[in-house]
Amino acid sequence: MSLTPAMKALGGLATWAYLDAKYGLRSDSRLGRAAARGNLTHRLNSWKGKISLYERFAARVQSTPDNVAYVYEGQTWTWSQIQKDVFRVANYLLSLGLKPGDRIALVSGNSVAFVTIWLACMSINVAPAFINHGLTGQGLEHCIKVSRGQVVLYEPGFEENIAAIQSQLQGSNVRQYVCIEDGIPLSTGEKSGSGASGSIQNSVTLSLPQLRASSPSPKPIDPTYRKDVTEKTPACLIYTSGTTGLPKAALCSHGRIGFALVIFGTVNNFKTSDRIYTPMPLYHSSAAFLCIATAWPAGSTVIIGRRFSASRYWDEVRKYDATVVQYIGEIARYLLAVPPSPLDKQHRVRMAYGNGMRPDVWTKFRERYGVKEVSEFYASSEGNGALINYNTGPFGAGAIGRFGPVARRARPDFKIARVDAITEDIYRDPKTGFCVECEPEESGEFLMVIDSSKPSGDFQGYADNPEATQKKILSDVFKKGDRWFRSGDLMKRDADGFFWFQDRLGDTFRWRGENVSTAEVAQALGQVIGEANVYGVEVPGSDGRAGCAAIPSDVVFDPAHLAAHARKTLPKYAVPFFLRIVPTMEQTGTVKHLKVALRKEGIDHSMVKGDAIWWLPPNAEAYRPFLPQDLQELAAGRVKL
Repeated sequence: MSLTPAMKALGGLATWAYLDAKYGLRSDSRLGRAAARGNLTHRLNSWKGKISLYERFAARVQSTPDNVAYVYEGQTWTWSQIQKDVFRVANYLLSLGLKPGDRIALVSGNSVAFVTIWLACMSINVAPAFINHGLTGQGLEHCIKVSRGQVVLYEPGFEENIAAIQSQLQGSNVRQYVCIEDGIPLSTGEKSGSGASGSIQNSVTLSLPQLRASSPSPKPIDPTYRKDVTEKTPACLIYTSGTTGLPKAALCSHGRIGFALVIFGTVNNFKTSDRIYTPMPLYHSSAAFLCIATAWPAGSTVIIGRRFSASRYWDEVRKYDATVVQYIGEIARYLLAVPPSPLDKQHRVRMAYGNGMRPDVWTKFRERYGVKEVSEFYASSEGNGALINYNTGPFGAGAIGRFGPVARRARPDFKIARVDAITEDIYRDPKTGFCVECEPEESGEFLMVIDSSKPSGDFQGYADNPEATQKKILSDVFKKGDRWFRSGDLMKRDADGFFWFQDRLGDTFRWRGENVSTAEVAQALGQVIGEANVYGVEVPGSDGRAGCAAIPSDVVFDPAHLAAHARKTLPKYAVPFFLRIVPTMEQTGTVKHLKVALRKEGIDHSMVKGDAIWWLPPNAEAYRPFLPQDLQELAAGRVKL
């Protein structure tokens, strides 16, 4: 790239545009300001003894008490109204015998009550575990047990799932079950009532309407409950899938979340005038940390969608006058699949932010809906760093982050390390024993240095799971004694400093916005067919990868029984859509299934070397042969998974 005569004629403005596009000066400057503000905020809060995230909320209440904090199901709440509900719920939790340092398990869909309970917990230094409400059976039981929560709070609609495992929870930390009633009728057609009324033993009801009636002037929470909160104290637990099979509970600290919310709020320029719409699940860190929590210091109004609906999305955006929307990659594609409307650009949205938007979808989304700013980020619940690509033009569209020359010198703690293409293990130089950093355009595993001296660089691992924690730590990487966090993601960085996501490595893949554990799926299928090599495959017209299981050809299985078993034992997003019948199960010398070739060949009949493929079409009761015409139907968009 060089200065054109037209640029030279335009002078300074064109020169700045060139320098910004080529060297990322604007993005580096934006990130630098955000990092400086994050560090300053952390120091001030440490000096004041106000590390708890609750203090960010309390400061916002004091600053703008009458501004609208939340919009949900057509109702609005000011910051001061939310604070009163927080006091009411916190006092209720204290009446149950909870004390600082305890934990609870929260099984709830999106609602203002979800946010209120989180804030109430933090006001008394209790950590809630945000549990995926789509889990059932063993997965739900595991998550509640791992939380070590003394109390399980749940919405009525999830009572049946909890009742089904209550006997297995005997002997765990759970001593009380609390049904949450917020008194808000749902306009989405969703049933809010219980599926098995009264079936949970030792259950009581937390009724927010009754609390408001009985306590119009609730007792404020004594700040001494938060006196022992440090930057390493968990503000909540977020679950993530991985090599252990069942979800792992990431310890998410006040310090790390506090630093992140300042960074994201500054980079995206969130203001009190912004109205942020999110239909993303609040049990995920994207919505909880980077929307709900980020809005506390920014003072932005958050419009909480009960759940994502492509047909209602823009209607709700217009109805509630949103200026910012949150997405995951699949959402953008679903919105583009909705028939065009004259109202497509009739809104005030200035920016969409999130993660996982494909480059081709990125440009189409921006052009169709007239959203000028796209802020793509890369982060994880347990990770100790993040990448951001705040983008207002075509250059770098689709990248998950950018570090220009200045930022690369300031942040040498993010690197991409070479991996073995066959085993997907980190490659080490035989002479030095150290890892090798990738050159520009070379793919490798993204690593982040672990620095326990600062909240933004610390990795606290997973609750009660030292083995899984240790697997995420790589030692003696580029020098003796260093420690790096393994992202498990394959990335590359180009010559202009843009980072590009390539794939998930090894034991997880992403589908429908969820990380799917191949070990969890293999374990479930193994109860019926014995051995299965599970991996993700690309599907035409879909983001992420759909589940596929390679099964030895000597295994005889009942297609209907296998489908029913998978649906019963696995979350909906983890049920494999495809089966590949292979002659033998290829393994490494350490008896690890080889997945690279299988993943590349996918479900393309011309690539699978004659192996039979089966699939589970939408609404089908049994797996059936996957034929070339079925692939054509998927590619044409006539069948959607």
